[in-house]
Amino acid sequence: MVKAELERTNVQLLQAEKMASIGELAAGVAHQLNNPLGGITLFTQLVMEEYTLPKGAVKGLNRILDNAKRCRSIVKELLTFARKTDNEIHPQDIKVILSQTISLVEDQALFQNIAVHKDFDEPVPLVPVDVQKMKHVFMNIILNAADAMDGTGNLSLSCWVSPKKDKVFVEIADTGPGIPDDMLLKIFDPFFTTKEPGKGTGLGLSLAYRIVEDHGGKIYVESTVGLGTAFVIELLLSPPDMEGPGHGR
Repeated sequence: MVKAELERTNVQLLQAEKMASIGELAAGVAHQLNNPLGGITLFTQLVMEEYTLPKGAVKGLNRILDNAKRCRSIVKELLTFARKTDNEIHPQDIKVILSQTISLVEDQALFQNIAVHKDFDEPVPLVPVDVQKMKHVFMNIILNAADAMDGTGNLSLSCWVSPKKDKVFVEIADTGPGIPDDMLLKIFDPFFTTKEPGKGTGLGLSLAYRIVEDHGGKIYVESTVGLGTAFVIELLLSPPDMEGPGHGR
């Protein structure tokens, strides 16, 4: 048990160092890309407005605009990932946040054949978090789980308090195909994705990692191929640096 904890801690430390370096690189790349993307969008729109063009040319220019917009969206995600923003942290009911998040998506077609199970029986104290950022974390993991199950299976949400009463754990588990060991080490890496090209940027889980880290918490994944995957989030009941600006106190 102690050996497993040490290995997990070492992996998290290496991940944190890697994320910090990639964050700096991502910010620089994003700023460098913004100007040429703006130029591409502007001049494409000018050509479409100033000239009478055949339908085929207009179709091609619209494709350029669509791809430029997609690039701008990725750049925006890069900047969000790289930028450390102040958290609006207040004591919150984590069960309510989970329930609100799942209610936003469970009526979608992707969830029609997914059974959602909530294990919220254990009393859990209020947890100091930024509501919107934590909803982003939960939403990303929930949607990834639904995608992994291909819209059919069981999604379990649970939370509990640590024996020392200093942490709250949140677990989001699915009955999907599981994640092979060689991919588990890369799961939080920026741009790593198992989705088809064009269906994901690979920034979702890395951003979730950054948000949880900014809260002073930890996030890790446990998975068995053929049985499913569980994401576990540890949130401190007394996060460090709670007295600083932007923390809602």
